[in-house]
Order: sequence, then structure tokens, then C-alpha cells
Amino acid sequence: MTEPGDGELLARLARILAEVEPVPEPVLAAADAAIGTRDPDAELADLIADSTAGRAGGYEPVRHAGTSARLLSFDGGGLRVELEVLPDDGTLTLLGQVFGAARECALESGGGQSRPVELDELGRFLVGGLATGPVRLSCRSATARVVTSWVTL
Repeated sequence: MTEPGDGELLARLARILAEVEPVPEPVLAAADAAIGTRDPDAELADLIADSTAGRAGGYEPVRHAGTSARLLSFDGGGLRVELEVLPDDGTLTLLGQVFGAARECALESGGGQSRPVELDELGRFLVGGLATGPVRLSCRSATARVVTSWVTL
């Protein structure tokens, strides 16, 4: 329980913290995206593997045409999603495959933009010209909507 005058002290501490160690812009963008695009009815496909997270454990990044690629795997809601993130002349290219009964998908970014993703008959897709920042894949099947957890590319 706070005492009278605690509000002023907390506000002062918040100002000091903001000056000494401000929250990085990508963190703020990811938080805004997570709050602004939440959907309590959607099922979540959790991030289960990230090739960049394993580097400290002795894994090396995947090499593709002389550049580093990042591999991401998501699972949940009846879908499995495999993504490969490739640097491409100042932007990023996303090569992916959705396993499961997805009929349509869209790539959502932290700024609230949604970009349709065209799946082929095997659930594969390619999206180019992406900027760095928070993204997630949102897919709809006949019975449910599944979204991946947010990741920062």
C-alpha cells in the first residue's frame, strides 16, 4: 500500500530512470504491437526454436549464400510454422512454411500494418522487403485463428 506523497516520489524516480536508462525504441514498438493487436480468441503458436538464441550454447548461425540467416520455429493451435530470415541488401526476406490447416495468413508488424501472405499448395511463402522490428504471423483455418508469438527481426 502506498503512503500519501508516494505518487510524487514514484514520478520523480520514473523521470530519473528515463534519463539514466531510457527504454529502447524497439522494446516500446514491440510492447505497443502486443497490446494493440491482442486477440483473446486467437490461439498462440509459441516460439519453440530460434537459431540466434543457441549461439551461446555452441550453435553457429546458418549460412546462406555467404550471409547469416536466422531460423525460427513456432508450434501451437494446430499449426507449426518454420521461418528463415535472410538479410537482403538492407532489408529482410522471410522464407516460410506453415504446416496444418491454415487457409490464409498475414504478416503483422509492430506498427499495426498487416500484409497478406500467399501460401502455395504446400503452405510455403516468401515475403521480401521487410524492415527490422517486431512481427508475427496470423493464420486462419476453417475453425480458428492462430497467431505466432511476436519476434523482433
